[in-house]
Amino acid sequence: MKNTIRFPHLLDCDIFHDLSEEHKADFLNQFSVRTFAKRTAFLHQGEHPGGMFLISHGSVEVSYLSEDGYQTIIFHAGPKDILGAIEALAAKPCAATCVAMPDTCVLYCPTPLLFQKLQSPVMIRNVAMLAFKMIERDNSSKAIDQHYTVEQRICSHLWQLSAQGNNDIRQSQSYLATMVGCSRQTVNKELGALREHGIIASSKGKITVLDRDALQRRISSMAQNTG
Repeated sequence: MKNTIRFPHLLDCDIFHDLSEEHKADFLNQFSVRTFAKRTAFLHQGEHPGGMFLISHGSVEVSYLSEDGYQTIIFHAGPKDILGAIEALAAKPCAATCVAMPDTCVLYCPTPLLFQKLQSPVMIRNVAMLAFKMIERDNSSKAIDQHYTVEQRICSHLWQLSAQGNNDIRQSQSYLATMVGCSRQTVNKELGALREHGIIASSKGKITVLDRDALQRRISSMAQNTG
């Protein structure tokens, strides 16, 4: 079955923006499909990617390992996000490691096919847009790390993780503590407050965001209180 039939939602991805319907379909149908039933690393920091990956569904943890051996979770990529494109085009090794969460599906485009499509000025602009969005995300993350309280950072991570089309976040409190850089006790305290306000529900290994708008309002209200 063609990718355009299996994954029609991917035709709206940024990488295909302003391409003709014919060119979108031709490009997407040349991608190969990879599915991950369990947590699996498919891009490794320091190794060449060989191409770019487009996430169909699920979630991918992107992390960086420093020279001192400290691992930092950079962000979680979700449906329609692109990974590995910049490194593939620059012939550089991966700047981070990408780990697919269980039940994640990605589509793979080898570097030669990507270069072939870059004969189009529209495609060049679309790839530049990917780089621009990376800069925006990095700037936002830096601002959050510098100016947000721990509680705000916890809420921000929950908001970002639930922005991927599924309000069920299958991560533990310990995992959230690692992402934010705080103790598990601090995470538990903030999650308790969010439960009391009816913003989330939680069970073992899963946090469900019930009201994303309320979560965003809580982040904003905490910013006003600390400003």
